[in-house]
Amino acid sequence: MRIIYTEDHRGHGGAMELMFNRMVPMFDKPERMDMILGALRRVGLDQIEQPKSFGLEPILAVHDAGFVAFLETAYGLWEKEFGPGSFATAYMFGMRGMNQTPNASVHSMLSCYTFDVCVPFVPGTWQAIRTSADVALTGQKLIGEGAGAVFSLCRPPGHHASRDLAGGYCYLNNAAIAAQAYRDAGAERVAILDVDYHHGNGTQLLFYSRSDVLYVSLHARPEEEYPFLLGYASEHGEGTGEGFNANHPMPKGTTWNSYRDSLAAALGRIRAYAPDVLVVSLGVDTFKGDPVSSFALETGDYLEVGSMIAELALPTQFVMEGGYAIEALGENVANVLTGFADRSPR
Repeated sequence: MRIIYTEDHRGHGGAMELMFNRMVPMFDKPERMDMILGALRRVGLDQIEQPKSFGLEPILAVHDAGFVAFLETAYGLWEKEFGPGSFATAYMFGMRGMNQTPNASVHSMLSCYTFDVCVPFVPGTWQAIRTSADVALTGQKLIGEGAGAVFSLCRPPGHHASRDLAGGYCYLNNAAIAAQAYRDAGAERVAILDVDYHHGNGTQLLFYSRSDVLYVSLHARPEEEYPFLLGYASEHGEGTGEGFNANHPMPKGTTWNSYRDSLAAALGRIRAYAPDVLVVSLGVDTFKGDPVSSFALETGDYLEVGSMIAELALPTQFVMEGGYAIEALGENVANVLTGFADRSPR
């Protein structure tokens, strides 16, 4: 399996986040990638390649131009006002009934284009965002050229980002950018399987009225967990997208026995859709020891996750999302990929 990765993500680090009632160091930190890379090398998945540069065009096929310009300029504007050494985050968020058009103030931009306090900006954030999208697009290009499976080791993650909103550690939606690139390259149908603990609200919103991209998500119940406002089983899509969005919410404490049944149902829906390619939003924050989740999957269960996905026998691109139990993170990711590789046709 070919692995795409860049060190450019390292500049996006050192900020704090608000976790309910306290400020804590961000759980999405550069060390996550070190744990994953180390585990991949230990199991022989060491064919690691640098991403190519694709420019902004494939990003703008998914995201609003004003939003992308904000991501690029936000920290510079913040630093101009407050000086170096701090991190930028919203002071307030846009509300219904208020003007949602940003003005020249960085505060208005942060209010308009972010929906929570988990997307801080530091000097290296834009470079990390920009190259994370390239990591996803390079994987898409390799699949298009005939690779059977690729792992795009993206950081920051992306599945909470929508057309013009960043949140939940996510700035650009890497999986959605890859999915759209497949469509633009001629794929008739693309499926996205999201196995992150949190619902990919951004991905759902981006494709909710479309039938050419099927979105299927397994996640915690929105009544109990972030992002709280989307991810219900009753959300099936709208317009031409009716029937092409499938959510499988599960309660806190879910173990492998229950999760396996939901995954089997999700894979059955994808199989019936018969896509040309599968994009997997790979989050392993379903692990029992993850600090931001309440599922109870064991490290060995991730071998089965990979194996079950491989049964679809589709060209498959894995795109890294969440997973914050640092000590187990690498092995959990490696198990998904080795489980997939061991089951895939040779």
